[in-house]
Order: sequence, then structure tokens, then C-alpha cells
Amino acid sequence: MRASHREVAEGELVTHDAYNDGYTHEALHTTHVLMETFAEHVIDTRCADEFPDVKEAADKAHEALFDLYQLIGTKFKD
Repeated sequence: MRASHREVAEGELVTHDAYNDGYTHEALHTTHVLMETFAEHVIDTRCADEFPDVKEAADKAHEALFDLYQLIGTKFKD
């Protein structure tokens, strides 16, 4: 357990946690899910294989999601 963390008593409502503030972690996780879903359902498809312009646009979109993921990752407080 991180030094800044402590055990939470049963029934206690956690309203602030510097590491998992409730929205930064969610944004990071959601971006990851979008990246994986996008890759599986757009990039790694016959459509992208058959149409180079689709593949190029999809790769750019995926790269933008990756950049967003990296940016959000820098927002965590240690």
C-alpha cells in the first residue's frame, strides 16, 4: 500500500485520494478501452486493409488517442 494511502473503514465514503481522484483514473482507463476497441473494430479489419485512406485516417485517430492517453497519465499526482 502506498504511504499516502490508508485502510478504509467499512461504510466510509472516500471523497479524496490524491492517486485516484475519481476522474483522472477514469479518463485514463476509458481512453485505453477506446484505443483497444478502435484497434480491434477499425484498424484490424478488412476495411482498413482494403482501403489505404481508411487505414491512414484510422492510424491518425489511434495515434491521437495514444497521445491523449500519455497526456492524461502525466496528470496523476504522486
